[in-house]
Amino acid sequence: MRIAIFGAGSTGCYLAGQLCLSGLDVSLICRPAIKQTLVDNNGITLSDYQGFLQTIMPQTLITDIEQAPTAYEAFDVVFVTLKCHQVSSIAHTLIAITHSNSSIIFMQNGLGSFDTITDALSHCHLLQGITPFNVLQQPNGRFHKGTEGAFTLQKNEHTKVIQIAMLAQGFGCNLHQNMAPVIYGKLLLNLNNALNAITGLPIKQQLSQHDCRRQLAAAMKEWLNVCQAANIELHQYTKVKPKWLPVILSLPNMLFTLLAKQMLDIDPQARSSMWKDIQAKRKTEIEYINGAVVRLGEQYGIKTPVNSAIVTSIHQLEQSI
Repeated sequence: MRIAIFGAGSTGCYLAGQLCLSGLDVSLICRPAIKQTLVDNNGITLSDYQGFLQTIMPQTLITDIEQAPTAYEAFDVVFVTLKCHQVSSIAHTLIAITHSNSSIIFMQNGLGSFDTITDALSHCHLLQGITPFNVLQQPNGRFHKGTEGAFTLQKNEHTKVIQIAMLAQGFGCNLHQNMAPVIYGKLLLNLNNALNAITGLPIKQQLSQHDCRRQLAAAMKEWLNVCQAANIELHQYTKVKPKWLPVILSLPNMLFTLLAKQMLDIDPQARSSMWKDIQAKRKTEIEYINGAVVRLGEQYGIKTPVNSAIVTSIHQLEQSI
């Protein structure tokens, strides 16, 4: 089974590293700068907040995406780890590097980007997946997992093989037949991406501050209200049900620290992907995360002033780039 990671940034490289360490045939379709970094450092170095550290080189590094369809055979599985706003423009390339039994797995945050490309890719299996943990790119080709969690993929014959290989290596890999609750539940947690970018603080430090948690709780309440109005089911990622997260986040610092140790069991330097985009002067995924809450709120008659204000703040940061 030949696997490609299309758009190998922080998350894509971490995924590639785990797949390679699991004995799978993995190629990276990446920017020249990523390729050079990996060549200079003899591969991808994976680390995590619990002390894991290992380096491995993928099978192939591809930087000329226009050359990929003709220079390489079609892939059986393609993980798309590009940002949401980049997905709609790659349909022709995905068609060229896949075959009729290929699985294309879209790993984007938020809502909406998957819908923009499905009609153009009816020739193969289209799946979704999520990364429920934080990855920070560090110097020397090192990609650091700062929070708990395991890659979560939609179930089919290809992902079953991937899960078996990853579990055998000691990595987590969760499969779900119905990804909708998983995606919607992940959005609840992703609402902190923008707030983390706005505060500029590491996530652990941000969550240690009562005012920051109250703002996150308010954004979450709006999404929960929208889900109730739309009859949307949310997958549970934490030890408590989604409806209780805003309550716990709103607790005074002492009680929060006692009851929410899992939330604070993260690397002290972990930051959100949106913070990284702002620092790198890149367009963010705000319209697919907090913006999605606002749009669905309008559709179902639910007011979302907190998320609307967050969207505005992120756009201001983008404009100041």
